[in-house]
Amino acid sequence: MRQIRDVVKTLTSDARILALWLVMALIVPNLALNITENYNGVMKLVNLALPLGIYLILISLWKRIGVTTILFLPIMLLGAFQLVLLYLYGESIIAVDMFLNVVTTTMSEATELLSNLLIAIFAVVLLYLPLLIWAGIAVFQRIFLPAGFRKGMRLWGIGLALAGLLMSAVNICMDASESFTREIFPVNVVDNMFVARSRYHKTRLYPETSQGFSYGSHPTRPDNGEREIYLYVIGETSRAINWELAGYDRPTNPRLKAIKNLVFFNKAISESNTTHKSVPMLMSFACAENFDSINCYKSIITAMKEAGFYTRFYSNQAPNGSFIQFFGEEADDVNYTDYSAIPHPCDGELVPMVRKALADTIHRKQFIVLHTYGAHFLYNDRYPADRAYFQPDCITDATPAARQVLINAYDNAVRYTDEILATIINDLDATGAKCAMLYSADHGEDIYDDERERFLHASPIPTYYQLHVAMFTWLSDAMAQEHPQFLRSMKANADRCVSPQKSMFNTAIHLAGVSTPRLIPTRSVASRDYAYEKPSYLTDLNVAVPLMESGLKNADKAILRKMIGL
Repeated sequence: MRQIRDVVKTLTSDARILALWLVMALIVPNLALNITENYNGVMKLVNLALPLGIYLILISLWKRIGVTTILFLPIMLLGAFQLVLLYLYGESIIAVDMFLNVVTTTMSEATELLSNLLIAIFAVVLLYLPLLIWAGIAVFQRIFLPAGFRKGMRLWGIGLALAGLLMSAVNICMDASESFTREIFPVNVVDNMFVARSRYHKTRLYPETSQGFSYGSHPTRPDNGEREIYLYVIGETSRAINWELAGYDRPTNPRLKAIKNLVFFNKAISESNTTHKSVPMLMSFACAENFDSINCYKSIITAMKEAGFYTRFYSNQAPNGSFIQFFGEEADDVNYTDYSAIPHPCDGELVPMVRKALADTIHRKQFIVLHTYGAHFLYNDRYPADRAYFQPDCITDATPAARQVLINAYDNAVRYTDEILATIINDLDATGAKCAMLYSADHGEDIYDDERERFLHASPIPTYYQLHVAMFTWLSDAMAQEHPQFLRSMKANADRCVSPQKSMFNTAIHLAGVSTPRLIPTRSVASRDYAYEKPSYLTDLNVAVPLMESGLKNADKAILRKMIGL
């Protein structure tokens, strides 16, 4: 035991070993990215030589190695975040959207996710925590780097930095698409962090920047005193391939498939794989091509309110300071499920809210937005225990080996969504009013579907599974009888490619008989003039690109080509 203590004491008192460990810990994310990313050979060398050179120079500037190590803590935190991201998605730097996901994710969501990242978290803790403890010891014991060692580090650092700069210049000449700020860790991550900060600041200013905006909307139909109710349902993490209505071989939609006047759109492709961008687009006339306008314009709730509708926003997700919250608060009646009373409230909590709204006969024209929790991970928290139709469904870990359990729980969540939506449709139909329901999920989900072993959503590079979403419309008998052309058109468009972000707003406005200069009739799936538009994708930098240029892998492209002929 004494010998072990002596060895440990010798090692911890050697500043050179601490310095080398620090260098190794700092460069690990670069090594990992060189493996996961499709950099050319020169860029891979730059991504190692330049940061390594700079690290060596900086470490050599001060003899107090313990203090120097602690000063590098921000870079280590970014490195830890990067390594966890690579564990989760298998590729990509920390994107702008990842930082925004952090600030818009509730504590409940974060806890559910972190509990299934324990392996990655343990690995980064093992890499960085002993280093920081050692640094603390070095500070306390005043351990110094030898002058000769520092000089050697500085010379090596200068040489590597100069070589990195030279190779960077060569790379710019070879491939202009790869840039210093986009490819070199941690410069790229820091750049993304500032972009995310700017976007978040703009979001927080939304109440001011959108002040005074008007849709100029008004009703086009004469007011005959009849009740009209339009329900606008935003699903969460619901991929189409797990819906029975889309041809799935498991009974996940036993109730919806029995409802008449319901049209499922089997080629609905989301323009984003993140909630904080997809949902605001669903709730407004913004889409990938004009997303930046979202800071200045209000939501569909305001458009319907201006046209004389009493508006309601009911959410099973907690307020998070995003556009979703700001848009929802435009409604006359706003209500959230009580997370203080129920740790993981299911979407069934929204049903009593809807029934109370339907019992209101004073407001003859209503527009109701429901923001659900759908099939968001942790899947088995999304439905009551007695709704566990597919077994086993108890998720203990999220690994490829546990895929069937994950699928069972996910399918149970979809089946529960089916129950809730069918219940609400029956309640709507029972009113005898002219009613319509529009439903679309915000994005899909990866569930270890292929050899890539991808899981969850919101990855910097999307997949087919994250983009192909469930979407449908429904008309009450009263609505279908008065406007038979709507049902005919929806059935005719059911097998055409649809962007929910472009179609949901326009379809709802069209069905409700509302006129606004923002309405684009050719984007309404209830219109006989609906026009196919090649799907777009909103990148991490908020640039609209053709879907096939979004970074999709060949396997994803092959599925999409077969499905929608791109």
